[in-house]
Amino acid sequence: MKWDRLKYFHIVSQTLNLKRASEIMNISHSSLSRQISILESEIKTKLFFRNSKGLSLSPEGQELYKEVNKVSSQIENLRNFSCSSEPIGKLKIAATNAFGALWITPRINKFLLQYPKIQIALNLRDSEPKVLHYASDLEIRMTESNSQDDVQIKISEFRYKIYASKEYIKKFGAPKTVDELDYHKIIAYGETAQPPLNRNRLNWLLNIGREKNNIRNPILEISNIHGIVEATQNSVGISSLPSWMESFINLEEILSELKGPKLNISLCYKYHLKDDQRLKAFKKFLIDEIGQLKT
Repeated sequence: MKWDRLKYFHIVSQTLNLKRASEIMNISHSSLSRQISILESEIKTKLFFRNSKGLSLSPEGQELYKEVNKVSSQIENLRNFSCSSEPIGKLKIAATNAFGALWITPRINKFLLQYPKIQIALNLRDSEPKVLHYASDLEIRMTESNSQDDVQIKISEFRYKIYASKEYIKKFGAPKTVDELDYHKIIAYGETAQPPLNRNRLNWLLNIGREKNNIRNPILEISNIHGIVEATQNSVGISSLPSWMESFINLEEILSELKGPKLNISLCYKYHLKDDQRLKAFKKFLIDEIGQLKT
């Protein structure tokens, strides 16, 4: 019985969805399904019940999951074992492309100077899976993990605010009321966007102050937050962006009295890593940096 096959089973058991599990493990849906079938043949029992809603663990599958989870925790503990109390070793961190590239990366050298014996492996992606990526020690998330084996700690809360460039305001003025949004160019999140919040909530500038079936039409839709920032800074229109971006975007906040959707930033990790010195070091660093941002 191969450990890789048991790892696949472990992720499928958490997601209860072959498609999501295959995305997390970066293998094809058919290959993952075949590996699960081989495992069931090896132990001569059904591990999952398949139905129209997806998968559920059989009683035998539940027992195997408990055992695999124990072994997985033991393996991670061995990987992270050190006789030194000083944080040491590789720390694998996952985050979204935007937060990872624009907020974490510019600060990572400061962390590495404080903890020279830690190596960082930063895994960035467009969206967040329902459970922790198997290869990550720590995830910085803006959505909740569905796995009962994960520890998730909220470390900060931000809001989406409305921004415009100085050039845009000089040319078109700034809206003073909600109704005046009708006369401004709005940049919205596109149909294929994969933001941490529901796209309809993020496109609140199109909905606020309007009837449900009478929303404003955006001048531009972009599926990537980097693109929205660039378009706003180049005076294409106004947009809603998370306030954690304020330290590096060259934009003016407008209609500050309006409260946009909340965004929680959390640290998420497996329970067996709760006392890991590398994780504790990065957690403290992140909280301190966010604290400076808000002061």
